[in-house]
Amino acid sequence: MCLQGEGLALLSHFMIKKDLKTKKLVEILPGSVSKQNQRELVNAVFYRNTALSSRIRAFLDFIEPRLTLA
Repeated sequence: MCLQGEGLALLSHFMIKKDLKTKKLVEILPGSVSKQNQRELVNAVFYRNTALSSRIRAFLDFIEPRLTLA
């Protein structure tokens, strides 16, 4: 939505570095985030009341232990 001129967002740099470099996005309020978050929440979103496909279950089982930060 920000790329369409529809507002502001707080996004991780790795997600927008190309758009910052090409000036499609601009940083506002630099330095306003006082402490960078060492951990970013990751969510898997799916319908709870439907059968979870075996490939999705396999992916979740694979990725979960790899996302744990020490």
